[in-house]
Amino acid sequence: MVLVQRELDRGFALADVATTRSSPLFAQAEKALAAATAMFPRISGMSQDDGVRIGARLKELRSRLDQIPAYANVQRYRASVAS
Repeated sequence: MVLVQRELDRGFALADVATTRSSPLFAQAEKALAAATAMFPRISGMSQDDGVRIGARLKELRSRLDQIPAYANVQRYRASVAS
């Protein structure tokens, strides 16, 4: 269970700094989510409360990753010159 929690913590930290889905940080966050998701069903002796809590964190991380934009929203600004 500790490994799953660490992967989730890692995924949340990476998701917080990833600016686009093409970012290497986003890819690492996706890998952390995939690792946690794969390990989750293999945890033995987990209480129902722990299972619900970890399941909710998995969903929350997926939701945060889904909200990261595909591309950066870059806006151009004209240079203004004071007279």
